[in-house]
Amino acid sequence: MNKQGIYIYGFIPDDCFTGIATKLSEIGIYSINYGDISAIVSDTKHEKLEYLDREALAHLLVDHQQKIERIMGEGCPVIIPMQLGTIVSSGNDVIKILKNGSILLKDTFKIIDNVSEFDLVAVWSNFSDVIKSISDTSHVRQMKEEIIRKNIIDEADAVNIGKIIKNKIEEKNNKVSQDVVNSLIPFCVETKKHETMNDEMLVNSAFLVKKENKDLFMEMVDQLDLKYEDQINFKIVGPLPCYSFYTIECKVLNKHDIETAKEVLGIDVFKSESDLKKAYRQKAGLIHPDKHTENQKINTDGFVQINNAYKILLEYSRIVKNSSDILADEPYYLIKIK
Repeated sequence: MNKQGIYIYGFIPDDCFTGIATKLSEIGIYSINYGDISAIVSDTKHEKLEYLDREALAHLLVDHQQKIERIMGEGCPVIIPMQLGTIVSSGNDVIKILKNGSILLKDTFKIIDNVSEFDLVAVWSNFSDVIKSISDTSHVRQMKEEIIRKNIIDEADAVNIGKIIKNKIEEKNNKVSQDVVNSLIPFCVETKKHETMNDEMLVNSAFLVKKENKDLFMEMVDQLDLKYEDQINFKIVGPLPCYSFYTIECKVLNKHDIETAKEVLGIDVFKSESDLKKAYRQKAGLIHPDKHTENQKINTDGFVQINNAYKILLEYSRIVKNSSDILADEPYYLIKIK
């Protein structure tokens, strides 16, 4: 049986929630406050993402984004999204997250106060024409003619032609993608490239746009649409919360993990990050898989373990200066920008 938990959608300034509280309560959303920051949450079953199938995960993503955008649309222009699927056990845990992340959240509110995210996808409108035009280039034509003259179907030749065509498609896509992104950069504070689904997709990028530049940004997208006529289909979505740039990630550190990491690195006490790095290098040097190939799997697993221990202790060293919570038996919530 799944335990009851609290799902965190994101964070807003506390004074934003007052005017929209009634409307959001109708869809099960409420706030938990700390100081002048509100976490926007709802009650849910305590499930982990890794246990969800693809359909359930897609449903969660859609619901997550719809709720965040509903909050934004109801009159709260500044919202910092939380990482998808963040569920904690109680309101107490939410308060800890707000407390530990309050400085980061307040600084981020200032940054995103005057910007919005726009997501742009560009795909070839007729990809078969692109492949045909590349296949008709002199280099590819010459290779095809040589195969015909040999009168022998050689699998290696077919593979080589396929590789050449794929490389030419990548070159063409990169050239057009660079033109599109470079044309939009002057109107943006920042851009972030996302993975494209296939060769048919040229651009899948997020743009952080100042609100006063929104119209100029949209005009440039229209100009690009005219420039490439019917060759490329552009789809733009926004304004959105800053999913791609300022999503909050919550990582739990606890006493047991820290003690285990210390054992792995063979270090009891360290006064600085340089002490920690020195212990890491010494331990990693003894087991690095590139130096010891007699049992590659054991060495690789051991190196991963050492690397993970180093990351845990590095995070610990950066927060222990400012908080004694990490020394307690209860988990410490480490808050950072994903």
